[in-house]
Amino acid sequence: MSTMDEKQILRVARLARLDLSEQEMSEYARQLNDILAYVRKIEEMETANVRPTDHIVDLHNVFREDRVQSSPGAEALRAIAPRFEDGHVVVPIIIEGQE
Repeated sequence: MSTMDEKQILRVARLARLDLSEQEMSEYARQLNDILAYVRKIEEMETANVRPTDHIVDLHNVFREDRVQSSPGAEALRAIAPRFEDGHVVVPIIIEGQE
């Protein structure tokens, strides 16, 4: 695992839809490289005799009884929705084509 260069920082910023100033890019590069250095440090640890775990504390499911309740209905939704057509809430398209 190497350090992140300017090209990689710009790619990550583009994927996150961030417009970074030179100062921000420098700061994020420092922070990301610090994270990578920490991961390298963790990779040096001997873990052969460590049991795998997904949680450090015991988890217990909390169940509640299912109850049938009435919903406000389409008219209440129509009153708060920005656009409502043919019984559906209309939302803007958020998935764009690849660049």
